[in-house]
Amino acid sequence: MKRVSVVVPAYNEADRIYATVSAICRIPGLHEVIVVDDGSTDGTAEVAKQAGADIVSIQANAGKGAALRHGLSLVTGDVLLLLDADLGDTAFQGSYLLEPVLTGIAEMTIATFPVIPGKGGGIGIVVRLSRWGIQKLTGQRMIAPLSGQRAISIDLIRTIGGFAEGWGVEVDLTVRAIRCGYSVVEVPTTMDHRVTGRSYKAILHRSKQFVAAARVLTRLWRQYGSFTSAEPTSR
Repeated sequence: MKRVSVVVPAYNEADRIYATVSAICRIPGLHEVIVVDDGSTDGTAEVAKQAGADIVSIQANAGKGAALRHGLSLVTGDVLLLLDADLGDTAFQGSYLLEPVLTGIAEMTIATFPVIPGKGGGIGIVVRLSRWGIQKLTGQRMIAPLSGQRAISIDLIRTIGGFAEGWGVEVDLTVRAIRCGYSVVEVPTTMDHRVTGRSYKAILHRSKQFVAAARVLTRLWRQYGSFTSAEPTSR
């Protein structure tokens, strides 16, 4: 039986991490649950430990990509389940992502979220850029190109060389997996997490995301060029 390792990158999520980890721990058959505390200053690590997770801490905030790479270096399972720290009770729906990977239907699954009017839902410029870029580079259109909720075979992640740095990690992962010939499918969920608002801080955050996604897509374009159906995969 394949073993499932869960990695949760977390930065200042003390208010939600207990509910998130508790929900994850209710998923049947998990091998380990690792929370990577990415330099939090609000007690995230302590709360996550109380909820039942194994904790590894990074002293200074290094970003999501670095946190995922740190977590990957510690996992011992055959399938990696990635979940964000702010999912709360809906983190249990990570279980929906596992079956296609555990049964060999796909090597990577990605959670889609419901579109709620007035609460984000994938209409932002960063999402549109990422969706367009992935389709140009792979021929596959993704509903949720920036979703961090994923189940991935360890063979896939090690073959493509792990995780990229920064906020472009999901786009990079999707493109490289598909270009290497792996099956990537999206799975509908009703997961819910914190959505950035319209404050100056939120706008700055989205601006940084846009720049990161654009840089990743530019690098991948230079590496692969645009997709054509005649191109062989490297797997």
